[in-house]
Amino acid sequence: MTAQKYVLKYSIGIKYRFVSAILFIAIGTFFSFLTPLVLRFIIDSVLGGKPVDLPLGIHHWLAGQGTVTGLLHNLMFAGAVIVLLNLIAHLFSFLRGKMSAHFSEEFARRLRHALYDHIQKLPFSWHSKIQTGDIVQRCTSDVDTVRRFLGSQLPELGRGIFMPILLIPIMLSLSPRMTLISLSAVPLIFLYAYIFFRKVKKKFLAADEAEGVMTTVLDEALNGIRVVRAFARQDHEIVRFDQAADVYREKCRKLITVLAYYWSTSDMLCQVQIAAVLVFGIHLTITGAITLGTLLAFSTYVGMLLWPVREMGRILTDMGRAFVAMKRLAEILDTEQEKVEGYFDLPDDYRIRGKIDFIDVSFAYEPEHQVLDKINLSIKPGETIALLGATGSGKSTLVNLIPRLFDYEIGKIRIDGVELKRFNRRQLRRQIGIVLQEPFLYSRTIAENIGFAGREISEHKIEQAAREAALHDSVSEFELGYETLLGERGITLSGGQRQRTAIARTLILDPPILILDDALSAVDSETEHQIRENLLRRKGRATTIIISHRLTSVAIADRIVVLEHGRIVQLGTHEELLRQPGPYQRIWHIQHELEAEAG
Repeated sequence: MTAQKYVLKYSIGIKYRFVSAILFIAIGTFFSFLTPLVLRFIIDSVLGGKPVDLPLGIHHWLAGQGTVTGLLHNLMFAGAVIVLLNLIAHLFSFLRGKMSAHFSEEFARRLRHALYDHIQKLPFSWHSKIQTGDIVQRCTSDVDTVRRFLGSQLPELGRGIFMPILLIPIMLSLSPRMTLISLSAVPLIFLYAYIFFRKVKKKFLAADEAEGVMTTVLDEALNGIRVVRAFARQDHEIVRFDQAADVYREKCRKLITVLAYYWSTSDMLCQVQIAAVLVFGIHLTITGAITLGTLLAFSTYVGMLLWPVREMGRILTDMGRAFVAMKRLAEILDTEQEKVEGYFDLPDDYRIRGKIDFIDVSFAYEPEHQVLDKINLSIKPGETIALLGATGSGKSTLVNLIPRLFDYEIGKIRIDGVELKRFNRRQLRRQIGIVLQEPFLYSRTIAENIGFAGREISEHKIEQAAREAALHDSVSEFELGYETLLGERGITLSGGQRQRTAIARTLILDPPILILDDALSAVDSETEHQIRENLLRRKGRATTIIISHRLTSVAIADRIVVLEHGRIVQLGTHEELLRQPGPYQRIWHIQHELEAEAG
């Protein structure tokens, strides 16, 4: 969908506000045009005594009422009329601003909600490829750019259109010759504004992209502040941010340079046009071709006409910026959402048995890089399976396929005999509890983080889950206990405490399929032993898949799967694999030798 179509889509039901703003612009513009006519009438007819025609026969009505003579002795009334006309014009200007603000703010609110809702439903593969800082920049700065344009500049575009339509007929009725002189520079200014618009769009795109890169650098530095401090890399990060900021500054400098050329040259054209009107107008006034009041009216009208026309360049500039911003937002909105619906629906209270079958499953993130190669594995309901292998052997990828975080194309995966792709994703994921390698915690209390996955979870269940994750004793040491507020990403807690909080968050749902992806890597040996004992007591309640580099963790499994380069090279119990020459036996001996040396 194009950017323009998204603007129309999110304007449904509120277009009347924008139309009202345009209508108020037209009315306010009309009343602002009456003031020079009143001044012309006062100068030429009231003070000068010359008969001057006013629109709609107003002059004849005034003369018949004797008002012309009366105005000569009471110019305060004429001043009051001018003030009244300006008040009415400004009243409609206020109404225009109010309606356009209501329209733009409601549009921006809808756009933000649509973006957030859409991003939440995008595939995991999309999130793994895009930079967080770029998403933030688009959803904040770009949305605000569109909002400002719709609220301020687009109505001004209407003013720029109404001005010539309403003003040129009035000017022609006063003096065709002066009208031609007053409009001589207008086509040139329009052409210059269009050329400028074409050139500045690319500059805006480059500046926006540079801002997105700078935002990403800032986001990474703040989120990784512990790593930066641990490695004393503050100076490096400062230089890195300075480089990104310098690129952004350079892009903005080029943009501002183009803007400066436009404003200076368009100012010169407008001033030359005004000077031409004054020079020719004074000459025509001296020769008697026009009256002094007409010259005053034209000197006012040419300013009213030229500045909005000149502003068209700025409006077109902001339009270019808004188009670029809306195009970047459309790139997100056009990304296809993750397909949720499936042919096999599960009732809300249904609990799967947990039988998992991998049949000739192959997977690759990129066509030339195969991660899994013909995986065949059958897991019984309630069985505990451990995955072991070197980094990059495909362990995490294998378990990520079960909740369909990534979609496979080759082979089949079945749960309880049903092909995985037939399940409704949302219903399927409610049946699976997964603790990822890098646990993410929210800036909320410990209790809220543990109970995040469900609604109205009791304090008893939260404490029970924390005990099973060997977290309760640590939480009890905090002054506020489970009401302790965590910092961003759980920075208040240690790495092991964060992992145990994530485990408790998963265990509280008692899922029929439990996946622990290297979830004990940051805990000490004693705590790990306690968690293993708790998991053993849960044995049989859920099909459990454990990924770990510690053989003490995988030894509790019913069977152990050893992966190398995306293939299963060994499969069996702990005792069976110890008797088989191969990777498992070799790793077991190495780890025991290291432990013996450390002891």
